[in-house]
Amino acid sequence: MIWVLETGILLVVAVVLRRVLHMGDKSVALAASPHIRRSVSSPLYTPIASEVEAHITILGVLLNDAIEERNAGHFTLALRILSLFESEWSRLTELVVSLQKLSLKYLPMAQTSITPRNLNARSFQSHRMNEFFRRHGVLDQFVFRSKLRFQLHLRLLRRATSVLSDDFEEARQDFDQDTSLFAWTLTEHDLYFHDLDLLSKETLLGFCEELACLPDAALDEIAAEIPALIRNSVCGSIATPAHR
Repeated sequence: MIWVLETGILLVVAVVLRRVLHMGDKSVALAASPHIRRSVSSPLYTPIASEVEAHITILGVLLNDAIEERNAGHFTLALRILSLFESEWSRLTELVVSLQKLSLKYLPMAQTSITPRNLNARSFQSHRMNEFFRRHGVLDQFVFRSKLRFQLHLRLLRRATSVLSDDFEEARQDFDQDTSLFAWTLTEHDLYFHDLDLLSKETLLGFCEELACLPDAALDEIAAEIPALIRNSVCGSIATPAHR
């Protein structure tokens, strides 16, 4: 008989919660999301995505070339290629951080809920990034509003990019002081490159999701800001994209 009583209590609680949260109430659902969600394939996304992907490709090629030249005993050439890699790293991180700031700037204008994304700490290869997301990645489990969770996700990406850049710069300075660390430096840069690639693509995915939820006025403003983001484009001439 006790289990019957417990079952009855659970059913009552479920009904009360359903009414309090307005679950199943279509009128409330429509009132909360009166705007139609756009397709995530926005023309505003294409130039940014192409630019980020181009930088990632260049970084990958430069790192592989530096490793091959070092293994072949061409130390001077490998050193020059590594210098180009470090310069390209700075350009990509600057672009990714600018995109993260842009996403945070226009997030309050989102009219529909944005699907929050979760990052698995085990996806990262560098020790610092693995520990960073292991420590901070659980914070969104205590946030239930989708826009707030998405904002937290963007801020985590922004902070992670900054931490990763600091580690990269520290490894570069260590190598400047001791060139015998060349093999170690290339190994560390390989780990950092993997993690920057992941952070860059997560930033792009978040930006794409956000574009689908923004009103036309916000998209017009973003369209005007994109040329400044990719002013040093490696993908050719810049044209302000139309989003309608």
